[in-house]
Amino acid sequence: MMKTRSLGRAWGCLLLFVVLSPNARAAVHPFSDTACTDPATGLMDALRCGTVSGSLRSVYYSTHNAYFVHQLNQDTISYGGSLKYVTAPLDGFRLGVSALFLRGINHGDNSTTIADIGQNQNNIGEAWLSWRWQDLTITAGDQRLDLPFMGDYDWRITPILYRAIDVNYGDKDNFLRATKVWRYKPWGDDNFLKTNAFTDVDTPVNGMWGIGAGRAVQLEDKKLSGQLWYQQYNDYVRIAYGESHLQWQQTAMQPDIGVQFVRGTSQGKALAGEVNSTSYGAQLLLNLTHTLNWQLGYDHIASSGRSWNNGALVTPYAHNTASGPYFAQPYFTSTQDLGSGNAWATALHYSATPNLGLGTRYSFMDLKSSVSASSINQSEYLVYATWAFDGALKGFSLSDFAGVQTSPRYDGSFWQNRLTLQYDF
Repeated sequence: MMKTRSLGRAWGCLLLFVVLSPNARAAVHPFSDTACTDPATGLMDALRCGTVSGSLRSVYYSTHNAYFVHQLNQDTISYGGSLKYVTAPLDGFRLGVSALFLRGINHGDNSTTIADIGQNQNNIGEAWLSWRWQDLTITAGDQRLDLPFMGDYDWRITPILYRAIDVNYGDKDNFLRATKVWRYKPWGDDNFLKTNAFTDVDTPVNGMWGIGAGRAVQLEDKKLSGQLWYQQYNDYVRIAYGESHLQWQQTAMQPDIGVQFVRGTSQGKALAGEVNSTSYGAQLLLNLTHTLNWQLGYDHIASSGRSWNNGALVTPYAHNTASGPYFAQPYFTSTQDLGSGNAWATALHYSATPNLGLGTRYSFMDLKSSVSASSINQSEYLVYATWAFDGALKGFSLSDFAGVQTSPRYDGSFWQNRLTLQYDF
């Protein structure tokens, strides 16, 4: 999968990060030479006692017959990351800002660079103001979001960001949340655009809004949790999404059974075409040992011949990027972009040591993009390993995800490998 010459250049780039001295890591309060109080007692105190964090990465990206396009190949290296500063809280207020940069080696010109790689970036990323009172948090500005079918999806070094107002009351299990988005920054661009993954700069759209609620209760030795969401993407789609889990906390293997339901219908001008999508799924999670867990997921997407992609779900901010919360999904492509039918996925993860994680995943997409088309019958085989350094190199991690997709509809297989060295502080 990797060419020797390109691999040598990759490791040369990776080593640039390794030589960073651990002593260069930012302190918790990098601008403070005296004790800081929480909350801050004044504006200067809030600025002086702010915190700095960041993530630096180098990614060696190798792909062959990308997305089953014959001879669409690329071996390239990217490096970059983000540096973030957040003030200390003052009367419940915080200000956050981050800088992003991305550089490529051997990217080629725009005509030969696979869209997944993206172009060089050098810009402001996050820039937000938040206010918190007890369990209520309101954040306005350019920010990361973690909503269903709307994530920051930062596997490609720079994250997807959103210009939004996000209101959340509660915690991760028990919450009420409302969000309005006006613009977003895709990972292939360093500007905030009034578009989505279906449109271009010549077709502006008016973002989306959504509401969600979650609740968890303890039933003796079992935890029952659930969440419901409604999202409206202007002139594209309305999405209703629900998911629930029942976990046995004191039973052998601590089984977790999950169910989900997704419904999408056309909204406004329906710029992606008519949407009439219904999906439902089930999932089983088992902790086979204290270091080995296994999961099995299934989703059925109902066929609708007059609807977009034969009844698949239109996801304006996850299209050709991620599968969102679908239980059954491949790693290199998105379930909802492949059509309707049945999707399966199973995975094993082994925590070999506190530093080393190993895993494998298999997915099968029995999906059709139209009534007359044959099923893609796509199989994806994935193996991965992660290593978290400790001691003097604490904060560094190394990971490799390698896989292949096969389909009887295509003559060749789609191979991809992502080797990443990351430093978080």
